[in-house]
Amino acid sequence: MNLPLLSPRQPGRKQAHLSLLRVPVLRDLSFSTKLILLVVVPLALTLVVTLPLTVTGLNRLASVIAVERLAEEVELIGQQFQNFEDELNDSADSIAFNSILLNAVRRGDQPVIASSLLAARARLGLQHIHVVDVNGVVIGHEQEYQGVFDELEIKELQQLGLAELDVVRMVNSPSGWLMTAVRPLKDSAGLMGSIVVGKVIDAEVLAQLNFDRSDILLMVFDEGGNVAATSWSPSDKLSPIPVLPDNKMVAMAKSGQVSLGTAALGERKQRAAYAPVELEGGTQGIFGVVLNTSPVVRLRDQLIANHIVVTAALVLLVLGVGFVVTRSITRRILRVRDGAVEIGNGNLSVRMEESSGDEMGTLAFEFNRMADSLNEKNSQLEQANRNLEMRVFERTEELEQSNARLLEAQNQLVRTEKMAAIGELSGGVAHDLRNPLGAIRNGVYFLKARLVKSDLLTTEPRVAESLGIMDECVTQCDKIIGDLLFFTRISPPTYSMVGLGSALESAVWGIGAPEGITVVNEFDEEDVELEADHDQLVRVFSNLAMNAQEAMRQGGVLTIGVKVLGSSVEITFTDTGTGMSPEELEKLFNPLYTTKIQGTGLGLAVCQQIIGKHNGRLEVSSQLGVGTSFTVKLPLKAGDAVCGARQ
Repeated sequence: MNLPLLSPRQPGRKQAHLSLLRVPVLRDLSFSTKLILLVVVPLALTLVVTLPLTVTGLNRLASVIAVERLAEEVELIGQQFQNFEDELNDSADSIAFNSILLNAVRRGDQPVIASSLLAARARLGLQHIHVVDVNGVVIGHEQEYQGVFDELEIKELQQLGLAELDVVRMVNSPSGWLMTAVRPLKDSAGLMGSIVVGKVIDAEVLAQLNFDRSDILLMVFDEGGNVAATSWSPSDKLSPIPVLPDNKMVAMAKSGQVSLGTAALGERKQRAAYAPVELEGGTQGIFGVVLNTSPVVRLRDQLIANHIVVTAALVLLVLGVGFVVTRSITRRILRVRDGAVEIGNGNLSVRMEESSGDEMGTLAFEFNRMADSLNEKNSQLEQANRNLEMRVFERTEELEQSNARLLEAQNQLVRTEKMAAIGELSGGVAHDLRNPLGAIRNGVYFLKARLVKSDLLTTEPRVAESLGIMDECVTQCDKIIGDLLFFTRISPPTYSMVGLGSALESAVWGIGAPEGITVVNEFDEEDVELEADHDQLVRVFSNLAMNAQEAMRQGGVLTIGVKVLGSSVEITFTDTGTGMSPEELEKLFNPLYTTKIQGTGLGLAVCQQIIGKHNGRLEVSSQLGVGTSFTVKLPLKAGDAVCGARQ
């Protein structure tokens, strides 16, 4: 379509002239574009209309399915709690009617009571067994779970048993609820006491009640309405996802109603149901069920598959139409080919006719422009070569970095294999050496006892001296074995608030200060507190202080400093001893490497592992003839990490 356009007046002309402006219309579009529009436009309109309707229907279906699923899950989990209660009642009855235990309680035979309770706990999988006599005095106690329970509730349960009542009650504990069952202990002679048995409803038990499913999350709440435990195991990598329940729905469940709401799993909100735990004694506790996956995932996938099929069909249709169109324009292409041959032979003056506005006209225009752009393309090619060289250099640098990381991984593998070998060795050493060492120590003790009654101590003083040396050697061997075992069995830290000043004093006081060595404390009078394992820190500080003392056998100064840096703290142990060479520093933290005559080479390796488990770092600097400085960097709060620490 051509539209009139008034052009501005040109120099030399007295007035402006009228020209035509070409406006593209449908006929100027390419054949392939026209055919594609013929297919794509109706299809796009169909998708625009149907897709919102489909999504709305899926959302409604998801809501209905979720409600039905939650109702089924509440009933199923409620039945699981009742089954759990029945199993606990059966366990309590089997212990309460055990004739061996009843006879032992009647006689007051506490060894037999203890062995019976231990066997019952192992056989029945209980975590808590408590036995009192008719006066309420504890005569037997067996507890696997290391938790803290409400002593008043336990005593109240004991009194219910002495009142000859069979009761099931939930008792609060740090890792969830403790379901307890109370039974009186009586025989033909009458009442003789009561027994309380219990199982902890923690993450492991909840996972069993939930049939170890991952698409359903089961949780229980404490008396304050907070999540006490979930069916996610603490060792599960997904378990750190926080669970935020609907507090209003939890409050409704406390009143005995089953309520539907939501729960936040991390940043995702999922549908959830909250219901009371119905036991023999009535409502005791609240549990929640959360749907962890969408119930319409299969329908969504089917919809995506349908869209893929439609798209594939559209592609095939366009290809077929394109083939037909290509044959219709072959003759025009041949004319363009003749012009291209001329340009290829070097005749850059040839020009093609631009007679249409479709692809052929565009192609002719591009051929005409090609001759003018050859020089520009050559320069672009040179620039591309330079860019290629730069990219090759960058890839080479990345390869070198990858090789360095691979070498570090290989070194880590060697250290891991060495630690595994130490673990196997320590198990054999502990069994094969400690028994003979115990026999030797008993022999030394026996000989010392006999010497006291004889006159050999005065006539043969070297005998007593030799026995003392033997006793010291046995103690040293036992310490080496203990170091090996501790190195392979370092447990995760048990966090609590630790005062650095008191921990350092305990470490230095525990090893003492030899004559000629001065200990200088360079830290504030106000104690610095951090979240850490007190015993493990004392062990690290003791090892570092002892190493410093052994490096200053001729005397010297040990300086201990504490410095708070933001959210972390640095503790330094600096001595004025002999120092170490760079070669010794490289091997210093390797297991079994030592520069001392008497030593296992595990002390600093143990220290490094302990500090690593605290998300900290252990650094060392040394100079021959000047001294050595160890720096311990620790975060003030558990869960944080200092810069460069391996978590």
